[in-house]
Amino acid sequence: MLRLVRRFNEANPGIVVLMQRMDWSTYYNKLFVAGLGGRAPEIFVLHTHVLLRFARAGFSAPLEPLLGDFPQSDLDPNVWGAAKVDGAHYGLPLDVHPQGMYVNRKLFRENDLDPDKPPTNREEFVAALKKLKKPGKNGEPDQWGYVFTNFENCTNTVIRQFGGELFTPDYSRCLLNNPTNVEALKFCRQLIADGLVPNPESFDSWIGFRQGRVGMVWEGIYMLADLQKQADLEFSGAPVPLLGVKPAVHAGSHNLCLKSGIAPNVRDAAWKFMRFLSDNSLDWADGGQVPVRQSLRQSERFQKMAVQSQFARQVPYVKYLPQIPFIFEYETEYNLAIEKILRGKATPEEALAPAQKRVNEILEREASYTKKDVAMR
Repeated sequence: MLRLVRRFNEANPGIVVLMQRMDWSTYYNKLFVAGLGGRAPEIFVLHTHVLLRFARAGFSAPLEPLLGDFPQSDLDPNVWGAAKVDGAHYGLPLDVHPQGMYVNRKLFRENDLDPDKPPTNREEFVAALKKLKKPGKNGEPDQWGYVFTNFENCTNTVIRQFGGELFTPDYSRCLLNNPTNVEALKFCRQLIADGLVPNPESFDSWIGFRQGRVGMVWEGIYMLADLQKQADLEFSGAPVPLLGVKPAVHAGSHNLCLKSGIAPNVRDAAWKFMRFLSDNSLDWADGGQVPVRQSLRQSERFQKMAVQSQFARQVPYVKYLPQIPFIFEYETEYNLAIEKILRGKATPEEALAPAQKRVNEILEREASYTKKDVAMR
């Protein structure tokens, strides 16, 4: 990204772009406070699931007046549509970072599995888990076929593949504790109960894969750069297998957003930079991303990016987190419930019911605030 910024500045001497990096854990809080104080940068990055929060706060501007000749048809409808808030696009997606499956090619070969034909469905996936599980010196399993890494992302994928929904279409009610979601999470827990997947309390999942003790993990394309630095790990990428009834995979996108209320000349300069990044996002893909532009994904250069091109096959059916203003509060409730389920501390119904209740209480408070605001106007 820094190289892209430098290239743009050199090619556009009348515009200066300064890049600032910030720690992920504090980024959104600092950005929101900067918006409140009118000190936000002219261009900033938002994940798709937080676009609504910043748009409704009035911190970001709709892009419709600038789209002009931008090739909107070059973006997948599900990705471009997810950047909409109240009928307008508030972000220009730069990438789409889906979950995908990383495969330990050495472990596959050693256990009579073809690393070039990894599991594509539930039957093949479970069969591979049984083949790859091996005991260690003390008799306890020391090698596994699969482990849950990021609980939220992995279970979101399974729920969506089972056809589950998290909210009503209008986001007026939370549906966490519905039968389809319960069925999906029972499947996840049963893999652990059957001894095919380690209990999350007793295994460091991502480190286990990097140590060569796990055959498959589902993780984001953004983990690729770290794996590429590890010379002793022979791995490849593939789409997540279909464990449910329809293709789906958890994903996010980095969206380039404009500060609201900036002067027209600054706005035009900012848009020129945003277009430059979009047009040159194959360079961004080199660092471990999937471009959002279909034409770039179809290029010979991208097809040579072995892992990125495999993960990109899933773009037409990626699923984002819900577009709700209290997304962080929702994630807290969801993740607490998933922790209990996967660790065997509660059944899916026991964990999801109170989480759903608390999220719906937040929804009711949000609705009452909206009514009061309308009444005051």
